[in-house]
Amino acid sequence: MKTQVVDPFGLELTLAGNALSSVSIEDVRAWVAEHHVVVLRDVEPPNDDEILSFGRGLGEILEWQFGAINELRTDPNAKNYLYTHREVPFHWDGAFVGRIPQFIFFHCADAGPAGSGGATLFCDTIGLVSQLDEATLKRWRKVSITYQTEKIVHYGGEFTASLIDEHPITKQTVLRFAEPVEDLNPVRLTVEGIPEDEQPQFLVQMAELLRDTSVCYAHAWRKNDIVLADNFALLHGRREFSLTAARHLRRLNVL
Repeated sequence: MKTQVVDPFGLELTLAGNALSSVSIEDVRAWVAEHHVVVLRDVEPPNDDEILSFGRGLGEILEWQFGAINELRTDPNAKNYLYTHREVPFHWDGAFVGRIPQFIFFHCADAGPAGSGGATLFCDTIGLVSQLDEATLKRWRKVSITYQTEKIVHYGGEFTASLIDEHPITKQTVLRFAEPVEDLNPVRLTVEGIPEDEQPQFLVQMAELLRDTSVCYAHAWRKNDIVLADNFALLHGRREFSLTAARHLRRLNVL
């Protein structure tokens, strides 16, 4: 196994064809705690049972009406932007169902051709918050946002979250923010704690901060990549990819 630290954060491990079951669960926990994102490359392609067994080693698997594994690929009849080739704004998983997973597990069944786009973006909100000046942080601690979307697929409804929160395990300060969605199944934001006339600039500022290269890692997928991410510390999204690219990720949420 070869290891390499990723810039600006994350850890990449090359397994040279070993099975997923050869990876220590305790090592994965430690790696994710330290690096927030762990990339396993050249893994023997896992089947459903192997993915679920690995997930159960990490914790309780979050089940949806379709099952535990979410097949993220384009669907010409999609009613939600997740199943299109278009950009996915930054968000965190589980918020609309009120059960926030600690780990997000991705397996790349097909990455599409090189240069077709579709990188997954991860923002280290612990690092982002650490860069804020004291006045901004004090102001943002008073901000809460209500998110609303129609339940068309596996999530929807309404919830309210503080902009500044605490990682439930490490107790580090994190940022919880989901960008508005102007696409299929729109997500609307009601911001409290920022004057209405300042809110457009606030949204622009957030978009810039989340994508700052000092705290944003863009993972360019290769077939059979496995990525594990700390959903408490990170926000994630997706870049647009070619309409003809057969991009297919398989996602598991672990509480």
